[in-house]
Amino acid sequence: MLNDFAAARGFVCDHNGGWIIGYCRYVGNCTGVEAELWGILDALNLLLDRSFEKVLIQTDSLEAVNAIQEGSSGFSNSALVRRIHFALAALKQWKIQHISRSENLVADSLAKSVRSRSLGLRLIVDPPMRI
Repeated sequence: MLNDFAAARGFVCDHNGGWIIGYCRYVGNCTGVEAELWGILDALNLLLDRSFEKVLIQTDSLEAVNAIQEGSSGFSNSALVRRIHFALAALKQWKIQHISRSENLVADSLAKSVRSRSLGLRLIVDPPMRI
């Protein structure tokens, strides 16, 4: 099912769990899984721009995890998944894991901060709440 106001969102932390940066973007008409994949791609691009080499990706979308890990689901041949794999190939080490929705509250609050249909990645310097 398509959502007419979908937002990609997430945040980047250091190896101790300290906030580095958050991000969000309006992605238009797409499914929840597609919005999640856009958020993962945005995170990877931010990490590569900052020369990170080891990455742990956490998402509450099991379908996104499967699409990236195994190429299963209808997203396996999508340009979006291919772009994610291209970004992952530039890293020395990466891992993706499914987390519960309750563990992803900070990312969800970032998605709710997207209020306009303007395009472009919005960076968030300060965490929206304690993490």
